[in-house]
Amino acid sequence: MNLLRTTTMLLSGALGLLLAACSGAAAGGEITVSNARVPVPAGANGAAYMALTNGGDGADQLLSVSSDVAEAVELHETSMQGGSMSMQAVEGVEIPGGGEVVLEPGGLHVMLIGVTEDLAEGDTVDLTLTFENAGEQTVSAEVVPLGDMPGMDMGSEPMDMSS
Repeated sequence: MNLLRTTTMLLSGALGLLLAACSGAAAGGEITVSNARVPVPAGANGAAYMALTNGGDGADQLLSVSSDVAEAVELHETSMQGGSMSMQAVEGVEIPGGGEVVLEPGGLHVMLIGVTEDLAEGDTVDLTLTFENAGEQTVSAEVVPLGDMPGMDMGSEPMDMSS
């Protein structure tokens, strides 16, 4: 009887440790997406912007984004290089534990390449975000007028989009 009690206690302890480890892993996967929006595309390509907040203790990474309204979707970053704006694809976007990353004009953003639908103000675009720890999350981004986008004034510098 003593052996059965000891075995039961050991198995209960192991199960408790396993559950604690699993809940700790989930702590790195608490991503909240807010203010998702897509300006009305002015041509064949468009962009999406949003805020990503990590409520967990560990860092997470946005690995990719997909959408049915574009032939391809990529994560990009705009930066100044040699006096002109340049845009390059990035492999992912890290969101630190307890932190926030804002995807915005002139910085990190989502590129919608080859938009396949006529998007008008008030429409919504479904974006599926894939995170390293948090997994997939689909959000609806509102299509907004281009002029209503904060931070859209990037000056008169030419932009190199040859990446």
